[in-house]
Amino acid sequence: MTDPDISSLTQPNQSAVYRRYLRLQAIRARRFPVAAADGLAGLLLTCVGFGLQGAQLALAALISGGTFLGIDPSAENLKAAVRNGSCDFMVNTLDESLRVLKNELRKKKALSVGLLGEAAAILPAMVERGVQPDLIAELRASDSESARLGQPALNTLIEHGAVRIDNEAASDSLDGGLFEVIWTAASLPDLRRMDELALQLLPADDSIRRRWLQHAPGYFHRQRPLQRILGMHAEEVPRLAEAFKNAVAAGEIQSPATVAWLTADGLEETIVLKSLPRTS
Repeated sequence: MTDPDISSLTQPNQSAVYRRYLRLQAIRARRFPVAAADGLAGLLLTCVGFGLQGAQLALAALISGGTFLGIDPSAENLKAAVRNGSCDFMVNTLDESLRVLKNELRKKKALSVGLLGEAAAILPAMVERGVQPDLIAELRASDSESARLGQPALNTLIEHGAVRIDNEAASDSLDGGLFEVIWTAASLPDLRRMDELALQLLPADDSIRRRWLQHAPGYFHRQRPLQRILGMHAEEVPRLAEAFKNAVAAGEIQSPATVAWLTADGLEETIVLKSLPRTS
């Protein structure tokens, strides 16, 4: 059963969050003089829209270490974002959001704020007050009246240096010959042990994937089924499966667990590491 407070319609999909996370890391590498190990620390991402896609982008920003400001006129969207963990604070005015964000940006700490209101009024106010995001995304319908009225201010923020994030990140295939690997466990301690084993297999200088494994678990512990997603190279997958099998044999993983991935041919491979005991 899922958490009764979290609907599948408002729970960010971990795969989509991971792909957005990779997209943000790629933008960081190209556009910002920030070390990979620091992620998006000290950078502000402003997003028009805090529905499900906005929540996925917010989680990607948080896991990247950045600060996130999501603007949405729907109180229900923002309340759902608070429930699913993608929004830390819900506020009603730009002044409130800036008070919350200012210190966290200075300290380079991850934080997500949901601002209730129309982008058509908030974006021009940001321009007027010199509030300049480092990245910006527009996830609400582009033909809406609010989006049309807010477009000039959005364009100004981009002209002043904000990097625009497209809305295709969640459907992009993984780059670099990576396969999306998913491992599951029926208990949280077992999933954490599997995360640790995966982390041990990654190169010490692989800051992007290591950051994901270190920070993503804190945002998906209520997701059901319990699972972790990571892009892995073909030669890494059998080593990971072997590490999991050894942990099961040693009694380190005691609940039902699996590992699965898509092959280069698009076929799904699944290994049942431990199944439910048979009942007589």
